Amino acid sequence: MLDFSPRMVMIQGVPEPSEPSPNPEMRDRPIRGLTMRVASPVKLVMLAFLSFHPSAMPWLSRPNYAHGLRSAFFLPWAIAATEGSVIGFIVHKLFDGVVDDQLLNYIAAALISAPALANITSFLWASLAHGKRKIPFITALQLGVLISVAVMAMAPRTPAGLAMLVSAAFTARIMLAGIVTVRSTIWGVNYPTDRARLTGEVQAVSVTISSMITIGLGLAMQASENSYRIILPVGGIVALIGVGSYARIRVRGERKIIRSERRSLRKGQGSSIKRIARVLIDDKKYRDYQLCQLLIGFGNIMSWAPFVIIAKDQFGLDYLPGLILTQVTPMLMMPLFIPMWAKLLDRVHVIKFRAIHSWIFILSFAFALFAAQFNIVALMFVAQIIRGIAFGGGALAWNLGHLHFVRADRSSDYMSVHVTLTGLRGLTAPFVGVAIYNLYDNQWPGEGSWVFAVGMGVVLCGALGFAHLARNLNNEQSDLENT
Repeated sequence: MLDFSPRMVMIQGVPEPSEPSPNPEMRDRPIRGLTMRVASPVKLVMLAFLSFHPSAMPWLSRPNYAHGLRSAFFLPWAIAATEGSVIGFIVHKLFDGVVDDQLLNYIAAALISAPALANITSFLWASLAHGKRKIPFITALQLGVLISVAVMAMAPRTPAGLAMLVSAAFTARIMLAGIVTVRSTIWGVNYPTDRARLTGEVQAVSVTISSMITIGLGLAMQASENSYRIILPVGGIVALIGVGSYARIRVRGERKIIRSERRSLRKGQGSSIKRIARVLIDDKKYRDYQLCQLLIGFGNIMSWAPFVIIAKDQFGLDYLPGLILTQVTPMLMMPLFIPMWAKLLDRVHVIKFRAIHSWIFILSFAFALFAAQFNIVALMFVAQIIRGIAFGGGALAWNLGHLHFVRADRSSDYMSVHVTLTGLRGLTAPFVGVAIYNLYDNQWPGEGSWVFAVGMGVVLCGALGFAHLARNLNNEQSDLENT
């Protein structure tokens, strides 16, 4: 088992700053020597690895971070199979010819958007977790996810088996939506400082392992399409280690949070649809933020299914190259760029962050449209690389952005608003995307990729909205400084 315990990591052979040098001429040699050693590729990799170690984190956060990091390493062994692009591409290829092609396109769209679509249940999870201990609640959901993954492995290659697989995949994503909703409270109180950096490290590990598992799954299914029946249960067994690690996390100030939540329940103010609606009604700044976020998210989600359809139908990619294009390439970019985005998010308000970050998605759309129009698969990979860079920042802002607006004891309400609205986008955007793709492709065969232009226009509206909100925020801060 990996050792992420919070022990100090020392670099040997480098004198302390206060240690006098025996010879003035030798004074700078240790520094030059360290610089030369750091400059080597091996040392760069070692220092990058050590930056994830708990000893590099604020000391109060180290024990919980260590448990979270270990969990992030093992849980993706099972969760990777439920990722939208993974299960969507597999189903679109595995069940080709089993059901009608048009129906299969819409089923693939639903699966690809399942991570977003399932989030519509967030308000239910926020209500169920209100006034309860968070870690046991989350670990129970994690076990439910593993059971759902096992059911996916048993689905036969028939229309009934397709329904069984889709139901299990959606059940897993619904439970993961509950995990994400409740987890925001834990991150908010356990990581009071360097929050983006700490959560970014955890997410970087998670997406890296998920990418590796996806590659393995693609290789196995290319050799034998039935290999998923073995790989998924084995991944679930390994993921149990991650569940056990997560169960050891302790929530700082949990008793106070639970008392506050139970007090609100007694006053009839517990999390509900009405309470969540009040968040948007009472907090104008958060409402404007969510409106722009809706445009960014809608444009992105409507492109996911067409991307997978084009990868299979236009470029004819098999399991391994298809999964590498649709899932692995953007996922591998995330851990490389999460640290950069984390530094920015720790310094600025999330509105300013989004005003910068949103334009990366627009660039990705431009490359995807150009690649599909001129049938250049290499540019599709470029588009996915750029999308992965954007996903790195999006993962942080999506999980932490609401904390820029709210106290810890109400973070679940704000997060549930955010996640539920994501679910509403997931309920509509993927099917709008497939409908636009089919409209273009039926009217002008081979021109379905113009759906990327439509999505880019929607995202552009959101990016301009964030730029406007950022200017207003700068003006507010200037007024405060002048008073």
